[in-house]
Amino acid sequence: MSDDFEADEPVEEPPAFEPFYSSLDAWVTDWLLPNYSRPLRDVSQFRWDPQWWRYSEVVMRLEALWASWEKMRLEGGPGIVAFFRDYLDPMMRVILDPAGPFHTYDPNKTGPDGERDMPEPLPHSPLTVPDLFRLDWSNE
Repeated sequence: MSDDFEADEPVEEPPAFEPFYSSLDAWVTDWLLPNYSRPLRDVSQFRWDPQWWRYSEVVMRLEALWASWEKMRLEGGPGIVAFFRDYLDPMMRVILDPAGPFHTYDPNKTGPDGERDMPEPLPHSPLTVPDLFRLDWSNE
């Protein structure tokens, strides 16, 4: 039996993932905003607040988009097409919707660096049945 393989041969590890942008703010400022444009004069169609980072829902959605973009950019054309179709366009429709997270922002009444009337969280009532939605992890 021949010994074609050496036991001490180093195994090549795939390179560690390095994001192109170092932060969400960098991705939004340098990639999203220059590449995604909508008419913002009519707040009945689209709303965008320059202080987007004040809205936790927007930050969570944009973080998910940024992470998706970082992974899908490595796939080239097909990955970016899927990113726009499956992630960016649907998510931005929600973010920019007049009834979406920026519903309290009106650029005609608030300057870009002024104070904000932030949206109220959705109301919540305590559960009347304790542990109604508890997951059962015992079967794992």
